[in-house]
Amino acid sequence: MRKILPFLTVLTCVLSLASCGDKKKGESSVSESVSGTSAAVEAAIEEQTSAETVGTAPESGTVAVTEGTSLTMPTSASGGNLHYPEGGEEFEEQLETDVLAAAQELFDKACETEWSFTVGSPYSLDTSQYVSNEYGWQFYLITEDGVNSLDDVRADYHEVFSENYEDTLDEVFMEENGRAYCLNGARGSDIFYEGSKVAEITGRTDGEINFRVENSYSGDGFGGGAYTEDAEFSVVRDSDGVWRVGKFKLPY
Repeated sequence: MRKILPFLTVLTCVLSLASCGDKKKGESSVSESVSGTSAAVEAAIEEQTSAETVGTAPESGTVAVTEGTSLTMPTSASGGNLHYPEGGEEFEEQLETDVLAAAQELFDKACETEWSFTVGSPYSLDTSQYVSNEYGWQFYLITEDGVNSLDDVRADYHEVFSENYEDTLDEVFMEENGRAYCLNGARGSDIFYEGSKVAEITGRTDGEINFRVENSYSGDGFGGGAYTEDAEFSVVRDSDGVWRVGKFKLPY
């Protein structure tokens, strides 16, 4: 299901810091919302300066992002450390800018995917056929080809989200008699939500980069004015070399 695009030779993370404001709340198929739009983009980082000015060139990582976007999540040869003292301050700043842009792209994709899987349904459903859980909630039959189990659902979901973090798919999907079912518990979004920006890197380890995200709201529903709320976000380099979403909370 994961597609690898050909190697690129230039680090081109020139992306707009788009917010999550463009929410996709319809019942889109997984082929549209996940598989077709979060292919693993493989890229090679070309040295940004000459050998005399760059001490250690970063190695490439791959990022689960929109197909066709030239993205990389740069890491150092030693793993995760983006500081290159011999490369100069300008080189360091460019690397950090590229990482923030790639993280923003993943954050936006995480918003879209989380909404689709946990609020609505990313699959086509037959609402005339359903099973109920212990609370009496109705889960509707998934009619999407190739989606017959929770493992199938998780495979789609974890195109974007790292398996190193637990998911909550058991709360909204069921498996019974060789078929999969979805709660499709649609709800309204926070009407005061305006957008999110991956603002800064807050920490790095060998296989994970942590960020501070600024979620902006026009009000609080109780007469309060506009405000910004900070949230944690991280991207994890999985065992297959692809960077996926780790820490995340839907902001709306």
